[in-house]
Amino acid sequence: MSDILIVDDERDIRELISEILIDEGYTTRLAGTSEDAMREVTSQPPGLLILDIWLKDSDMDGIDILKKVKSDYSEVPVVIISGHGNIEIAVAAIKQGAYDFIEKPFNIDQLLVVIRRAMETSRLRRENITLRKKDAPVSDLIGSSAGFRALVSQLDKVAKSNSRIMLRGGSGVGK
Repeated sequence: MSDILIVDDERDIRELISEILIDEGYTTRLAGTSEDAMREVTSQPPGLLILDIWLKDSDMDGIDILKKVKSDYSEVPVVIISGHGNIEIAVAAIKQGAYDFIEKPFNIDQLLVVIRRAMETSRLRRENITLRKKDAPVSDLIGSSAGFRALVSQLDKVAKSNSRIMLRGGSGVGK
């Protein structure tokens, strides 16, 4: 997934980042306000969100958008950019779930490295989730009594070993 949403209130910055990323083979979408950003995220969650902290003429700032995106679309990595950054803002952004924080004016190479790392981390997380789902045991067992839960617990323990087991029970009990 190489779709990147760039959210910045400065059109020149949005377009500059977009042109650089397009040259690197990414597809980009642009948003200048928090409303546009949330509309884009809701319609099609991006592979990565590059988000300015301060958005003029918007209902939400970058931290508010970050919180909302992380709440509703936790798999989307968010890279925060800011021209008015300080350590407190960077720490707050990271604590809220941002992948990284980059100060403007930024080094293009640094931005590209952070984007590649964020996209790779996101890809690995999605792959990990997919593999865990494949590994999860599919169970058609039904029941909720204490005895049944104890039996399922014992089955989980036995299933992890390479031991042989013997099932006993009366005729018709579903061994």
